[in-house]
This record gives sequence, C-alpha cells and structure tokens, in this order.
Amino acid sequence: MNSVFKFNTSDHSLRITLYNSRIARITYGSLMSQIPSSMIVTAPSPMPEEAIAQSRESDDEYVISTDEMRICVDKKTLSVRYESADGALLSCERDRALEPYEMYRDLGGAFELRQTVDGVRSSRLGGTKEFVRTSNHANLTLYFTEDETLFGLGSHEEGYPSLKGHFIPLYQENMRIAVPYFVSSKGYAYLFDCTSMMTFDATDESHANVYLDSVETIDYYFIYGKDYDGVCREYRYLTGVTPMLPRWACGYIQSKEKYSTQDELVSIVEKYRALNVPIDGIVQDWQYWKNGLWGNKHFDESRYYDPYSMTKRIHELDAHVMISVWPNVAGDSEDKREFSAAGKLLSDNSVYDAFDEDARSMYWKQAYDGLFKYGIDGWWCDSTEPYDAVWHGKERPPLLERMKLSVEEFKKYIDDGRINAYSLEHSRGMYENQRKCSDKRMINLTRSGYSGQHRYGTVTWSGDVSATWEALERQVHIAQNYIVCGEAYWNSDVGGFFVKDGYEWFRDGDYPDGCNDIGFRELYMRWLQFACFTPFFRSHGTDTPREVWRFGDRGEIFRDAVEKTIKLRYELMPYFYSVNAAVTFDGTMPITPLALAYPDDREAHTATNEYMYGHEFLVCPITRPMHYGPGSVPVENTDMTVNVYLPAGTWYDYYTEKLYEGGRCYSIECQSDKIPLFVRAGSVIPTAKSLMSSNDMTDAAYEVRVYACADGEFTVYDDAGDGYEYENGEYTQVKIVYNDKKREIKEECATSERFRHKMTFRIIGKH
Repeated sequence: MNSVFKFNTSDHSLRITLYNSRIARITYGSLMSQIPSSMIVTAPSPMPEEAIAQSRESDDEYVISTDEMRICVDKKTLSVRYESADGALLSCERDRALEPYEMYRDLGGAFELRQTVDGVRSSRLGGTKEFVRTSNHANLTLYFTEDETLFGLGSHEEGYPSLKGHFIPLYQENMRIAVPYFVSSKGYAYLFDCTSMMTFDATDESHANVYLDSVETIDYYFIYGKDYDGVCREYRYLTGVTPMLPRWACGYIQSKEKYSTQDELVSIVEKYRALNVPIDGIVQDWQYWKNGLWGNKHFDESRYYDPYSMTKRIHELDAHVMISVWPNVAGDSEDKREFSAAGKLLSDNSVYDAFDEDARSMYWKQAYDGLFKYGIDGWWCDSTEPYDAVWHGKERPPLLERMKLSVEEFKKYIDDGRINAYSLEHSRGMYENQRKCSDKRMINLTRSGYSGQHRYGTVTWSGDVSATWEALERQVHIAQNYIVCGEAYWNSDVGGFFVKDGYEWFRDGDYPDGCNDIGFRELYMRWLQFACFTPFFRSHGTDTPREVWRFGDRGEIFRDAVEKTIKLRYELMPYFYSVNAAVTFDGTMPITPLALAYPDDREAHTATNEYMYGHEFLVCPITRPMHYGPGSVPVENTDMTVNVYLPAGTWYDYYTEKLYEGGRCYSIECQSDKIPLFVRAGSVIPTAKSLMSSNDMTDAAYEVRVYACADGEFTVYDDAGDGYEYENGEYTQVKIVYNDKKREIKEECATSERFRHKMTFRIIGKH
C-alpha cells in the first residue's frame, strides 16, 4: 500500500501525500520549506487498510483512488483534477508556477512614534537594504462548477455573501482577518499551508487565480468530507482540537472603550446585579497603565489602587474579568526595558517577537506578574495584526493600494513568508504558558487570526466597524465566512465600534448623539439580537456607553428588547454550551451558511442573510430599520415584516411555536423584541429558567423542548465550567433520542453522571 505519490518534470516535482481517504496534501516545487508549519499538527501516517489507495495510469493521466475520492494527474502538465469516488467532478487545479526572488529588508534608520486612533505605533524610517534569503512567488488556478457556492477565507470588512465574483486580499489588518481556507457546497475544501500574503481572485466565477507571495513550495491540502460537517472534522484532524472555553464565555460580556478606574469597573457589575439583568463578564479595555507607558502590563495604582480587591469583588458578584493586553510597548516602562535588554523586540523597537519562544515566555511572565496574579480570568489580546500603514487619513485607500501599503509595513519587520502568522504565534504563547501555571481555561479575545489558532482558546472579532445598518448586514456575512474556516469562536462589537462620524475614513458611524438617538437604540437592539446567536455575546464600542440602562427605562421598547435578548441567551445557555462541546469533541462548527446545510437546495444558496446555529436553529437577523433612522427620524412606510426562506422540512417559530412547512419563503411579522428564529423539526433544545450567570447553570433543572414531526437527537453536555479535567473524562454527556412515530424520548448517558441535570421534557407540535 502506498500513501505517497511522486511525479516529476524537468524543473519541479509534484508530491501527493494521502493522510487518509479524504485528505490529500499537494506539494509542488524543488525546495523544502525553510519555515515549519505553524497551522498543521497532524503528520501523515499509514492509512488504515480499509482506506487503501490504488493507482493506475492511462495514456494521458495517473489516477489515485481511495474509497472516498479520485485524484487525477495530467501526465504532461501535472495539473490535478479531483473527483468523488463515483466520478463526479469536484474541482481542478492548473497553471501552477513558481517564480524565485530575493528577499531584502531595511535595517538601521530611525524610529518614528505615532499616536493613532489604534494606539501608539512605531515605524522604522530609512536604513539600508540587506539580503534576507531566497524565496518564491507562486500562483495557481482553481476551477469551479457553476452550481457550487464557496465560503471562507476569513473575516473581511466588505462582508462578501460568498466568495465567487470577488477579489479577496489575504493579509492582516484591523477589520480584515486572512485565513487561507475555503469550503465548497460540494463538500470539499482547500487549505493552503502558507503564512505569507495571498490573493484569491474569483472575479470570473468559473475559477480563482490564487497568488502566494512568499513560499518555498506550493503546499496545500484538498479535503473531501462529502458534506460540511465532514469537512469540519477533517480540518480538525489536520489543525487540532478546539479546547472548551470556560462556561462563562457563553454568557453576556459587557465592555466599552473604556472603563477608567477600579471603582467604575466594579460599579457596572454591581448595577447589573441590582437590576437583575444577567451578566458573566466585564472587560477592562486599554490604558489602565500609567500615562506614557503604552502597553505596559501593570495597573496605574492611582486609579486601580487594589487589583486584588477589585477582582475579588467582581468574583463575589458571580462575574469575571477580561483585560486588554497589547503586543507593542512604548515609553520607559519595565516591560519594554526587559524586552530591549533581552533583544526580544522586532526591529521597530516596539513589538515583541512572538515568533521567538523565549520572547513568548517573557511576554507571559510580564502578563502574569502585572495582571494575572490578581485574579484576571480572560485576555483580550488586542491589535494582533501589530502593524498598519492605512489606519489614518480622510480618504479610504483603494483596495490594492491599501494591501500594498499594509503588506510593505509588515515586511519591514517580519519575514515575507510569515507576516500573516503573528496572531497565531502570539496566541500560542499565551495559551501554552497559561496552561503551565494555571487550571483556568484560556479565553483570548483577539483581533486577528489564522488557521490553527483555534487550538489556543481564541475568540476573534471583526475589528473596529462603524455603527451603520450596512455594517450590521455585513457582519452577518462575515460571521458565516469566518466560522466556516474552522475557527469556531467569533463576534463583532455590538452596535459598531465607531458610533460617530469623524475625520478619518474608518470613523463612519451615523449616530453623533449615541444612545440619546432613538435610531441608534434600534440599531443596537437589532445588532444585539444577531449577536445573541453568535458564539461570543459581547457589547463593545466607543463614542457612547453600552450598558443596558443606557437604552431607556424599563417599559420603553428598545430597553425592554435589549434586556429580553440577554435573558434569551441565558434561557438557551444549556444549548449553547452543548454546541460548544460539539466543537471540541466532534469538530463541528456552531454556524453554518444555508448553502452548506442544504447544498442541493438552490434557494438556500441565495438566502445569505440567514444561517443555521448548530443543527437546530435557523436565524434571520434583521438588518434594516423599522422604526427610526439616524437622528431619531421616523422611518416612512414602515414594513414590520421580513421575508424568510425555510428549506425543505418542517419548522417551528421559536416564540409562537407555530408550524411552517419548508421549501418556500414566508413573510414573517417582526416585533421589536425578536428576530425571525425557527427550529427544525426533530430538534432537541435544552433550556433553563431564571439564570443570572453561567454558574447558576450548575444546579439548574432543564426543560428540554422536543420538536415533533421528525426523529431527532441531541447531546446535552455539562462539566465543571472551568479547568481542564474534561480532557480526562470529567464531564457528562446525555444523548437525548426522540422517536417521532412513537412520540418516545430516551436518555442515554455513557459518561460520568457527575454533572447530570434533572430534566423535564416537553414535546412541541403534533404528528
């Protein structure tokens, strides 16, 4: 049996390595990579006997077959065609090329410190060019069929509904997260093991020209999972397991730019508890350090006079503290002096070298000594795309110019072949070092990401977007494309980060009066309702506060809707936590575009404003005003309905429990306190009442709602809520199986019953 196949031309060699019957690694080139893979954790191993690969050749091509797919290699060009086991065309790869180039970097010169809206930045000016190494530019072309839809490639501010028809640059900056991975509705995916800048040009929908800026070989994985869940499981096999986030990460997280004192931070949690509004976390944003010591991981004692008592009080209130840390340091701080003395800063003399293991350990020790030891529960690793060249000015640079400027700034300090991987390595350092000294589960909210970063307990967000209805609609698309990339935990700043308009091109909010504008209250309400059905439920932004009481008094429409949405999240917390467990144990993703959930339904491919949460909920966020526009101006010709497409099957309105037959579009009336939310027949949904925090879930009795008209099953999960004992089997999984014909419910528990909840069942609907 053979799992490695080599084909040669006069210049290069093509190698196909089978990891199993569903994954093929394709490498093309004459050099071995000088950069070890930071995204792949699985080494190829002998394929099991039931997945033995066979090979044959004809006059024109070589054919490698497994029991799941066929890989056909053209003898003349070494181009590759992928087919299912029954011969159906999946995708083709052609026109492969490598172009050698010499890499140089400017060294020497002067430093310039800039105060930007994104913090203090350092740039190197001038210097002399010095040779670094030889590398290759590369390109290839991927061909698609007309009936497939593509998702992935990360989080991009343009909010592409899907990938075909678009030019997509893959580099890192605020509001842009590059992930070199995409999934097709035909059940396959491509993962490029490349950490340089890339571009994906699918403006001609029949194909995509893929450019890789700096590689030694073209190196990618073709995954055929047959369906989306199958693809996700194979991605997990290659890139590693997503650890369980702490249970409190399922709850509501309150943040803003910024709380400025210890007393203010504590008082916010105290007021939530006084109002009996659920909350699980409070976030301390930047500039808790002394003035002039940018990025120093130490509290300013004049404003945070007793950090131990601060975190102790918040923990007594049954909440948790997350704090912002930055990769760059400036001023004469102890952190910067330590990095400088050890030579662990990049050549801008500001950003620490996250590619260096010792530097990562030093960064963690600073974070521990200055912050973590006081009882901090979670990290907000901000600005993990640590360089920018366009985050200023009145005019938005054209896309290609913006890409060029940003990439050139990165290349001043980081090897061309690694500029997209900074956040991945930074996250690695935080996770690995925290696990050495603490049993607290890592949670790291971070602004950049890459394939494999999920291994390190990260949650990404879409950057500093603005408060507009258009931006909200784009978030719905961004969520789907990013989570499709196998990076499960994502969120956006509820209400948009920039609420007001401003001089810079990115300050584009429509609401100068913030919460005093009823129009902003409506936008915030709809954004929060969307965020309730994203994996991380967090409010944040500048220009105006975001606490629940800022949106009116109880009895007022938008305030009541905001509070009701937070309570809905807690009602469904047993469900959300169980979905998180499926991410860890099964590799499935919490959000699925309809086109991937229903690949044979052409209408589902066009319903891009809807998505599935888990396998149970169909979510349709509302992304237009129904009451007020900016300036509290009433909306004319108000239409309180939304068109919702329901795929084939039987569906239930979650709120009214009214039954709908799928395969058609419905006009759904929407009140202010809800968005269209449907449950698929056969779904099993665990719920809990009156939770004020995630800890209340520990002893809660569950009402399990079972939706009739189809068989179904669901695995209800719970554990200690924190710590890593779940890795040793300390958890409870109860599989609920529903037989619709018999209207019979069975519970199956094959694990420890330590965390088992008392459950009552309610069957919704009739035969």
